[in-house]
Amino acid sequence: MRVREKYDVVVVGGGTAGAIAAIGAARTGARTLVVERYGHLGGVLSLGMALLGSLDGEGYWALGGVGRELVARLQTIGGATEASIDPQFGSVLGQDPELLKLVLLEMAQEAGVSMLFHSTVVDAMTDGRRLTGLLVANKRGLEVIPATAVVDCSSDADVVAHAGGSFAFGRDGDQLTQPASRIFRVGSVNMDRVWGYLAEHPEDCQAPEGWTGRDYDIDYLRSTPGASLEGFASLIDKAKAAGDFHVPRARLGMNTLPGRSEVTINITRVHGLNGTDPDDVSEGEVAAQLQMLEVVRFLRKYVPGFEDTHIIAAPYQLGVRESRHIHGRYLLTKEDVLEGRDFPDQIGRGSYPLDIHDVKPDAEVLGSKVKGGGVTLWPIKKSFGIPVGCIIPRDLDNVTVGGRCISATHEAAGSIRGQAVCMVTGHAAGTLAALSAKAGTFARDVPIALLQETLRAQGALLERTARIPSAPGIAADVDAGLEPTRL
Repeated sequence: MRVREKYDVVVVGGGTAGAIAAIGAARTGARTLVVERYGHLGGVLSLGMALLGSLDGEGYWALGGVGRELVARLQTIGGATEASIDPQFGSVLGQDPELLKLVLLEMAQEAGVSMLFHSTVVDAMTDGRRLTGLLVANKRGLEVIPATAVVDCSSDADVVAHAGGSFAFGRDGDQLTQPASRIFRVGSVNMDRVWGYLAEHPEDCQAPEGWTGRDYDIDYLRSTPGASLEGFASLIDKAKAAGDFHVPRARLGMNTLPGRSEVTINITRVHGLNGTDPDDVSEGEVAAQLQMLEVVRFLRKYVPGFEDTHIIAAPYQLGVRESRHIHGRYLLTKEDVLEGRDFPDQIGRGSYPLDIHDVKPDAEVLGSKVKGGGVTLWPIKKSFGIPVGCIIPRDLDNVTVGGRCISATHEAAGSIRGQAVCMVTGHAAGTLAALSAKAGTFARDVPIALLQETLRAQGALLERTARIPSAPGIAADVDAGLEPTRL
């Protein structure tokens, strides 16, 4: 078994959180390696979804640091739109996924990050509470990577689980998780026909049941760069009645880019899947890929503007929204998110909507029957702080965590799983790991003032101070004092 040279920081997963974590660690002076099972960086950022929640609903930036720099670089080459206030999602920012992957790789190379692609972590070696190395499988077989500090950006807290760390799974009480999906892109879409149809049928772009944002105005959708929409419910009902649609989803999610005939589609859905079980994931892959075929047939037959559409990009894997949540030194709650709470030890901000897909196709929610296939979505009016304790496992000494598996309840995880928030927590986790490795101490012992000072120097936003100069679009109308009707 080959033993590789030792690194100060090894980042497991080069996705949305991990790529940013690796850049942050390298810029902090750590010799950094990222282990990624595919051949590119970016993870779900490469699917073409708009960056929702980079701003809060009042126009204050939550995304800062390396993630914000990535957006700025993309904007200079036409790979990202300006950020806009959005009445349903809080904010929206469109991005070109192919350019994003390349620019992210360029940034990692400039920072001095080493890459180990097409490799998967299969186990962890520990000495008590300290992780000493990782066991990796690739074309060579099994290899050992010694590390001073490790950042778990595997999405499913795989490193924490392999190392014997504790975690929760899904929702308290029944361990149910948000359903999985395959988000894909289609081309040859006539957007003038799409907007024309919605202008004649405004009911198909109204805020769905369980959403607290305001209805869209068609002029807003036409003029907003990188618009996002969840609608076309009447067309889905019509197709279901005719036996042409069987996907357990009530509305179609759509992201656009200005001047392009390509659209990102979010509508496939697989319930009851354990994202850490290979058999479950395999079954989910089959189900979601076959749903993609059905969705394309539906689009061509029922949705004006999609008559000639075709798939131009399929995702690299099934998108799992929820699995493990680490037991951290602080548990982020729904109240923290909705009330926009601040903390003295916060390492970044979040403002992705509280976004929870129904955990069952048909379920009883808050004591009453509701139509399955829906989503509870609350835009965040005021961004919330993320305490450092959310990214430090309570029972491992030299591991930090970034991405959707940080310490949060099932409800709060509906917000922290957003791409913009994952970049924020990834940046903090990588920087903290680098500081601890350089000092020869544990993550929990790094002075919070030093971590915050280092993050600010790298452009991270810890306070709610940076606001866009003008607020294009319509401000989100959120009353955090109300209870979501479908949680």
